[in-house]
Amino acid sequence: MWGERPSWGTRLKVVVAALLAVLAVTAVQPFIVREAAFRAIDRRELSAGRRLLERVRNSWLPVAGGAVLEVRAAMLEVRAAMLDGDRGAAERLLGELSGQDGEELELERVLVQFRAGEMGQTAEWLVAGQERLSASDFRHVLEALIDGAIRAGDEPLATQVLELWKADAGVDVGAAAGGPVWQQAKLESWLGDLAWSRSLPDVAIVHFRRALELESGNEVARLKLAELLLQYGPEEAQTHLEFLQARKPDNRDVLLRLAACYRELGESERAVRVLDELLQRRGEDVLVLLERGRLALDDGKLSEAERWLRESERRAPAHREVLLSLSQCLQLAGRTDEAETYRRMVESMDQGGIGGAAAGAGAGGGR
Repeated sequence: MWGERPSWGTRLKVVVAALLAVLAVTAVQPFIVREAAFRAIDRRELSAGRRLLERVRNSWLPVAGGAVLEVRAAMLEVRAAMLDGDRGAAERLLGELSGQDGEELELERVLVQFRAGEMGQTAEWLVAGQERLSASDFRHVLEALIDGAIRAGDEPLATQVLELWKADAGVDVGAAAGGPVWQQAKLESWLGDLAWSRSLPDVAIVHFRRALELESGNEVARLKLAELLLQYGPEEAQTHLEFLQARKPDNRDVLLRLAACYRELGESERAVRVLDELLQRRGEDVLVLLERGRLALDDGKLSEAERWLRESERRAPAHREVLLSLSQCLQLAGRTDEAETYRRMVESMDQGGIGGAAAGAGAGGGR
């Protein structure tokens, strides 16, 4: 009858059904979040992707296979870290996964090597990859090869693999534009890299800007555009870098370039604050030490500049930019003989006499 209270048995069934519904949502949600993270990383929205992956790793997974999900999330974090220019974080995550076996983990290890510019297995993966990998995984191999070839300065390889990727993904830009917009944005970004490598900064800037017009969340393209604009338009670079800082407040590459931007704009105090905060976390990072020395050099604080630059040299004795800045510092201090020694070392590097410039470039981690 209307108005009768449901029996205890009925109420218990309702409670159990509600609990089961909650458990079902709890079990499914991490899978949804991980897939959202995958999509964000593929679009180069790296800060959003890494935050989503952190949620997955911290989720309670009351389902069989939860451990597998967490491993896959960690492997995605490896990929995101490399795209974010943080090989150190990628290697730490791979270390955490060292007890895991399987082709998926091996693939992530190879992607890390490729993105770092270590191209030794290129031919093998290009020949056999299509047979033993899924279409999606093979495409990620191509993307890692493009990133690595650009990093290694191997323009012919980068161009060759980029053409393979375009055909595989069905993506193009300009008059022949095709494929998803966010994929077109990645292509524009790579075209910007290639133009940069050919010493065509104006063309590179156009490509990076197009990438952001297509996909404003592409953090890789935004950082590269900002880096180029440091030389040609620091005011615009500041806008992009502060945009990135709000999303990636601890990212070393963003903060380094932001400090350099403030230095270009004559805002030394703001640059010092950024660098000193970085040094608290990364006191051994050669590039942070170098930028701190350059800042002191610009401010005419020669003894302070030499102290920072000597520390940089101690950690990376064959780093071209460190030696060049030391030469400038010593010249300004009137120590012309010492300055000349460092200048000749830089000239020898530029002529291929010393192989340390490339080795020193990545000292301290990062891009």
